[in-house]
Amino acid sequence: MNSVIHNSNTLDYCINKAIPDGSNLYYATLFEPEKNKNIIISLHALLHELTDIIHECSDPGIARIKLHWWHEEIERLFQQQPRHPVTRQLMTCLTIDQTLISSINSIIGKFEHFLFVDQVDSLEGILSLYDSTSGELWQQCAIQLKANTSSLKMMRDMGTLYQYIRCLQQPTSYITETRCIIPLNIISQDDLLNFSKDRMRQTDIFSPLLIDLRTRLEKNYNDLKTEDKNIFEHGLILNRLALKTCNEVLNDGCKLLNTNISLTPLRKLWIAWRTHFIS
Repeated sequence: MNSVIHNSNTLDYCINKAIPDGSNLYYATLFEPEKNKNIIISLHALLHELTDIIHECSDPGIARIKLHWWHEEIERLFQQQPRHPVTRQLMTCLTIDQTLISSINSIIGKFEHFLFVDQVDSLEGILSLYDSTSGELWQQCAIQLKANTSSLKMMRDMGTLYQYIRCLQQPTSYITETRCIIPLNIISQDDLLNFSKDRMRQTDIFSPLLIDLRTRLEKNYNDLKTEDKNIFEHGLILNRLALKTCNEVLNDGCKLLNTNISLTPLRKLWIAWRTHFIS
């Protein structure tokens, strides 16, 4: 009985962290079998724990201490002695082996690169950072869901794109003097510093970036559709939600620095339903 309560509490924690009502992942996992859903929720809860450190810690020293704590916690997970609700839940639903532990430790280490992000020349340059963090975690999720080895990169690419688009809508965290995820070929550091928000509101300089991301999402969607839908459906739904968000940002004038655009719950439900029954 105590074990049942323990498992329920850890899963509830992960649900509140990863798929609160109205979130994209909430709708993306509506049709998932319970076993698959628990795997997806648990790993994404871990991703949220790590991204929260970047969002909430203005002091890089404190952020590094917290990331180091997660390294220690993952070692405790490997020893089957985890303390945190997320790692306790991971222990109940994942295959814990050295490959998974090494991957998660690599993800945690790469998150330190988000403390200071220098602008790079192209979108490919910045996406490489997301590929080694959220993309890697999405790939591990696909492995735990027993995806074919040949299809793992597709899921990794989806995680990379999806998380980058999420961060674009959090400019106070990711588009600043010390952490800028906008490539230099879109906006220079001088322009970023000199443009006032009023001037940014009147320009569509971000449209090439959104159009590029939209093209990448379409390719990724077409690739994922060729794979086992039972494994990749949540990725397909999140892809469609990200695509519609990009379209809304473009239609609204690409006001990335001023507006956080979110689809309504009803629209998210419709996209999830349509992707589930028609794709």
